[in-house]
Amino acid sequence: MTFTAETFQEFWAKPDLSRPSDNLHDDVIGYWPGSDEPVRGRDEYVGALQELLARVPDLTLTVVESADNGEYLFIRWVAHATGANGRIEHSGVDRIKVVEGKVVENRIFFDRAEFERKLGVSLDL
Repeated sequence: MTFTAETFQEFWAKPDLSRPSDNLHDDVIGYWPGSDEPVRGRDEYVGALQELLARVPDLTLTVVESADNGEYLFIRWVAHATGANGRIEHSGVDRIKVVEGKVVENRIFFDRAEFERKLGVSLDL
Protein backbone atom coordinates (compact mmCIF):
# COMPACT_ATOMS: atom_id res chain seq x y z
CA MET A 1 0.00 0.00 0.00
CA THR A 2 1.42 3.37 -1.02
CA PHE A 3 1.32 6.25 1.47
CA THR A 4 -0.88 9.07 0.11
CA ALA A 5 -2.76 12.13 1.34
CA GLU A 6 -5.75 9.81 1.76
CA THR A 7 -3.69 7.50 4.00
CA PHE A 8 -2.66 10.53 6.07
CA GLN A 9 -6.29 11.68 6.35
CA GLU A 10 -7.54 8.22 7.33
CA PHE A 11 -4.97 7.94 10.11
CA TRP A 12 -5.49 11.45 11.50
CA ALA A 13 -9.29 11.23 11.39
CA LYS A 14 -9.02 8.72 14.25
CA PRO A 15 -5.38 8.16 15.27
CA ASP A 16 -4.64 4.60 16.37
CA LEU A 17 -1.09 3.53 17.15
CA SER A 18 -2.04 0.18 18.63
CA ARG A 19 -0.95 -1.61 15.47
CA PRO A 20 2.29 -1.17 13.55
CA SER A 21 2.12 0.89 10.39
CA ASP A 22 3.20 -0.70 7.15
CA ASN A 23 3.50 2.82 5.73
CA LEU A 24 6.66 3.72 7.68
CA HIS A 25 10.11 2.71 6.51
CA ASP A 26 12.21 1.10 9.26
CA ASP A 27 14.71 3.99 8.97
CA VAL A 28 12.14 6.83 8.80
CA ILE A 29 13.35 10.26 9.93
CA GLY A 30 10.98 12.83 11.40
CA TYR A 31 11.73 16.53 11.88
CA TRP A 32 9.47 18.18 14.48
CA PRO A 33 9.33 21.94 15.03
CA GLY A 34 11.17 22.97 18.17
CA SER A 35 13.15 19.73 18.47
CA ASP A 36 16.92 19.95 18.22
CA GLU A 37 17.32 16.47 16.74
CA PRO A 38 15.08 14.48 14.42
CA VAL A 39 13.47 11.24 15.50
CA ARG A 40 15.12 8.30 13.76
CA GLY A 41 13.65 4.91 13.03
CA ARG A 42 10.15 3.52 13.22
CA ASP A 43 10.18 3.05 17.01
CA GLU A 44 11.26 6.64 17.77
CA TYR A 45 8.86 8.05 15.17
CA VAL A 46 5.89 6.11 16.54
CA GLY A 47 7.03 6.98 20.08
CA ALA A 48 6.90 10.70 19.25
CA LEU A 49 3.36 10.26 17.90
CA GLN A 50 2.35 8.30 21.01
CA GLU A 51 3.73 11.09 23.22
CA LEU A 52 1.88 13.73 21.20
CA LEU A 53 -1.40 11.80 21.44
CA ALA A 54 -0.87 11.21 25.18
CA ARG A 55 -0.59 14.98 25.68
CA VAL A 56 -3.40 15.81 23.22
CA PRO A 57 -5.66 12.73 23.26
CA ASP A 58 -8.44 14.11 21.08
CA LEU A 59 -6.09 15.48 18.38
CA THR A 60 -7.25 15.01 14.81
CA LEU A 61 -5.99 16.53 11.57
CA THR A 62 -7.98 17.37 8.46
CA VAL A 63 -6.27 17.55 5.08
CA VAL A 64 -7.08 20.91 3.48
CA GLU A 65 -4.77 20.72 0.46
CA SER A 66 -2.22 18.28 -0.89
CA ALA A 67 0.22 18.01 -3.77
CA ASP A 68 2.34 15.10 -4.91
CA ASN A 69 5.30 15.38 -7.26
CA GLY A 70 6.14 11.68 -7.28
CA GLU A 71 8.81 11.81 -4.58
CA TYR A 72 7.40 14.32 -2.11
CA LEU A 73 3.91 14.65 -0.76
CA PHE A 74 2.92 18.05 0.61
CA ILE A 75 -0.06 18.17 2.95
CA ARG A 76 -1.56 21.32 4.44
CA TRP A 77 -3.66 20.34 7.43
CA VAL A 78 -5.79 21.82 10.18
CA ALA A 79 -5.47 20.32 13.66
CA HIS A 80 -8.51 20.07 15.93
CA ALA A 81 -8.24 19.44 19.67
CA THR A 82 -9.46 20.57 23.05
CA GLY A 83 -7.27 23.22 24.62
CA ALA A 84 -7.28 24.89 28.02
CA ASN A 85 -10.18 27.11 26.95
CA GLY A 86 -12.15 24.70 24.75
CA ARG A 87 -11.91 23.61 21.13
CA ILE A 88 -9.00 24.89 19.08
CA GLU A 89 -7.80 24.79 15.49
CA HIS A 90 -4.24 25.16 14.27
CA SER A 91 -2.73 24.76 10.81
CA GLY A 92 0.49 23.28 9.53
CA VAL A 93 2.19 21.49 6.66
CA ASP A 94 3.94 18.14 6.34
CA ARG A 95 6.47 17.49 3.58
CA ILE A 96 6.69 13.74 3.34
CA LYS A 97 9.25 11.86 1.25
CA VAL A 98 7.81 8.59 0.01
CA VAL A 99 10.02 5.87 -1.45
CA GLU A 100 8.54 2.62 -2.74
CA GLY A 101 5.25 3.52 -1.07
CA LYS A 102 6.72 4.09 2.42
CA VAL A 103 7.43 7.25 4.40
CA VAL A 104 11.20 7.67 4.69
CA GLU A 105 11.23 11.31 5.84
CA ASN A 106 8.70 13.73 7.27
CA ARG A 107 9.35 17.43 7.85
CA ILE A 108 6.56 18.92 9.93
CA PHE A 109 5.99 22.67 9.91
CA PHE A 110 3.72 24.56 12.32
CA ASP A 111 3.99 27.29 14.94
CA ARG A 112 4.68 25.08 17.92
CA ALA A 113 4.71 27.89 20.50
CA GLU A 114 1.30 29.13 19.34
CA PHE A 115 -0.12 25.59 19.30
CA GLU A 116 1.15 24.98 22.85
CA ARG A 117 -0.34 28.31 23.96
CA LYS A 118 -3.74 27.38 22.52
CA LEU A 119 -3.59 23.93 24.11
CA GLY A 120 -2.17 25.01 27.44
CA VAL A 121 0.17 21.99 27.14
CA SER A 122 3.89 21.62 26.44
CA LEU A 123 4.72 19.30 23.55
CA ASP A 124 8.24 18.35 24.56
CA LEU A 125 8.51 15.38 22.25
